[in-house]
Amino acid sequence: MTRATSVANVEATLIPVVPTGWWGGLGNLVRKELGQWWGTRLWWIQLLVWMVILNGVTTVIMLDSGVDAAARFDEALQTFMLVGATAIGIGVVLTVQGAVVGEKELGTAAWVVSKPVSRASFVLAKLIAYTVGFVVTALVGPAVVFAVEAAVLLSLPVSYGSFAIGLGVLALAVFFYIALTLALGTLFTSRGPVAGIGIALLLIGLFFNGMLPQPVVLAMPWLLGDIASAVALGSTLPSNWLVPVIATAVASIAFVFVAVRSFGREEF
Repeated sequence: MTRATSVANVEATLIPVVPTGWWGGLGNLVRKELGQWWGTRLWWIQLLVWMVILNGVTTVIMLDSGVDAAARFDEALQTFMLVGATAIGIGVVLTVQGAVVGEKELGTAAWVVSKPVSRASFVLAKLIAYTVGFVVTALVGPAVVFAVEAAVLLSLPVSYGSFAIGLGVLALAVFFYIALTLALGTLFTSRGPVAGIGIALLLIGLFFNGMLPQPVVLAMPWLLGDIASAVALGSTLPSNWLVPVIATAVASIAFVFVAVRSFGREEF
């Protein structure tokens, strides 16, 4: 058998593979990531935790018979938004910190990207699944319970349009911390720096934002809880309320870009 014949035989047994784009395998990876939320106990554990944290506090406020119903409603709604903005952010960082780092440590990340899927899809699938999971369990679920409690305990209806917009503002904050944590997970090889930086950013905004220059505060998501509260209550918004909303959206997109680009350069 000549060399040309051998080469021809080898080529005949090979199956041409069409290269995938940046979205290659995204659908399958999204289904896999969503399955880890909705096919396990994770979803109801998360839902229970956030109902205890958010609805537990607001229920106590609504049951305070020493204050009229309208005042209790306003205080409960404001508390729901403000507590949610900080508590959910902490929950996001603690939950998502191992999403990328953990898979790199176990070697599953290298195994997944060895398949016909793109590295961008690996990151984006996690972004989509965690965003959907937290929005549903940490925002929508407790928000439905809040509306029912307001109707039953206070006989006051929620302004659903304003309430939904306020929840949308909180969802932007949730998306920011998910994108940030995923980006940090692609940059570091252990959970410590990922969780530490995310929690530190939240605590700085919680305790020290009054000491920082206003441009820094406006560039962070720290004011989104106040904005969400004002929108939900129909209160007057500050003139510069759009600045932190736009800044948070832009920063979130930048974190997604960093995560995709950094993971694309990862050596396995």
